[in-house]
Amino acid sequence: MVSSVALASALTGSWRAFGMWSSEGWSDTGDGWLFWLTWASDPGGRRLWMAAALAFAAVVLAALTKSNRLSPLRTYSAAIDWISRPLICALCLMLAVMPLAMARILAPNTEDKPTVVFILLDSIRLDHVGWGGSELDTTPRLDALARSGAAFTQTITQASWTKPSIGTLMTSQVPSTHEATTRTTFLNPKMRTIGESFAAGGYRTLALSSNPNITPSFGFAPGFEYFVHDATSTAEPLIATAKEWLSAGSDRASFLYLHLNDAHYPYDPAPKYAGMFNHTGVEAHLDGPSEEEFRQTQGETFSAEEVESLRLSYAEEIRYLDDQVGALVEELLASRDDILVVIVSDHGEEFLDHGDLGHGHSLYDELILVPMQFAWSPALGEKMGWSAGIHGEQVRHLDVLPTLLDAAGLEWPSAARAMQGATLTPFFARAENLRDRPAFSETDHKGSMISGYAGALRAFRSDGYKMVVSALWQELVPERGWLFHLVGDPGERRNIGKANLELFQQLRARMNTEGWAVDRDMNAIVSAELSQAEQKMLDELGYATGGEDSGPHESSFMAPAAVPWMELGD
Repeated sequence: MVSSVALASALTGSWRAFGMWSSEGWSDTGDGWLFWLTWASDPGGRRLWMAAALAFAAVVLAALTKSNRLSPLRTYSAAIDWISRPLICALCLMLAVMPLAMARILAPNTEDKPTVVFILLDSIRLDHVGWGGSELDTTPRLDALARSGAAFTQTITQASWTKPSIGTLMTSQVPSTHEATTRTTFLNPKMRTIGESFAAGGYRTLALSSNPNITPSFGFAPGFEYFVHDATSTAEPLIATAKEWLSAGSDRASFLYLHLNDAHYPYDPAPKYAGMFNHTGVEAHLDGPSEEEFRQTQGETFSAEEVESLRLSYAEEIRYLDDQVGALVEELLASRDDILVVIVSDHGEEFLDHGDLGHGHSLYDELILVPMQFAWSPALGEKMGWSAGIHGEQVRHLDVLPTLLDAAGLEWPSAARAMQGATLTPFFARAENLRDRPAFSETDHKGSMISGYAGALRAFRSDGYKMVVSALWQELVPERGWLFHLVGDPGERRNIGKANLELFQQLRARMNTEGWAVDRDMNAIVSAELSQAEQKMLDELGYATGGEDSGPHESSFMAPAAVPWMELGD
């Protein structure tokens, strides 16, 4: 039995680790230690019990058939006797414990490295947090943390919905490069991720996610020793798990990814928070089907008063997250001197800003301008030479991974695809000559009947302007484009492209020549296999119909708040 259980653990674990090693390209990037870590982290409790039960049955059968004269049964009994020898048992046990020993021997030293906590607040737009300009008292605790840390008022996401946005945060690559851009596609396994980076640096790693897009099925698990996904969970139990894990004694530094989905629709705040801001007396409920119905009925299913009720309930959910996350971060900073925290959103939400609801369908700022802030233990800040500040320079999601690796003193292997972002630590040190960074965003959503079937879009922001154009791979004729002067028109109400066609083309040329826009073969996309439960949860959150395809879509209707595109000719 001992031999069987040991082999069940060792052989199955090694096979799974070898599969990860091959698919993730760990040998190419020098991350071979992750093979031993993956093997050591996969003892397989359930399969060990099954192996023990089967071994017990095999031993009983061997005892019953030992004196049987039939040759096959005698051979079977002899084999059981052989594998039961003490030497064989010892060898099997050595094989089972070898990955644990190798992982410990080869683990990089993380002494004096900070514990890094990455908190993702799903669906929060910048102007709905206090330090980002909210007229409501949504984030008093995060506001205080922003004043004592670093906050960025011009953080641009590289996508307007969750999966491609998180893919960028985890790889420092634009969505079309990491390829997790549609409802069923997964992260390219050859992309080196944040989990792999910290694990390869010797960190213990944990991911906690309540969003149905951020799961092992979509390729986000590599590098995480433990990946816990519960799409029904609120922030409280996930934060409790995070605190317990962070407080567990270990001789390795820790990296935690905590993805909280509470602010995502249906905007159903906890009883304690319901009515804090929403005094409209109007009941409204938004989910995936009702969002689609709103668009198909050209906006008739939600009145302006109902949308305002949704927005205020959304603000109440943000206040709930402020209390939960604020308490966690305050406790960590007060109790430990090695903590670095980043708090960022993946995308915003639209509440009729341009006539639509939800996210993913456009690249307006209500969807791609998000809050991002860093907090650190005072002792760590003093050691690193960091000082507090709120920064107005334009930065990107692409910059988060390089920043965390820089702060942790971790290297990016030259054999891995180069990160497209750059560290933000010069802002923490209040360096001189800090400038806006050009920002690219994309969505493969076809658009909507409300804000216009513009097709998949690509955007480029630089020097106070924002250029948006339909994606090249659609072969959409005529192409569609927008140009906004963000300084004079921050709400993006006026498309000035026709009057400034040369500037539009200059920004478009920069987007292409600098390598931001990636031409993709959409017919070559491989989809993940999802369970019925996973598909149901995606449907409820508005990810049922897909929204992405390569064909043009036409509609004579556009909401009054939508901004018409200009046609760029045949």
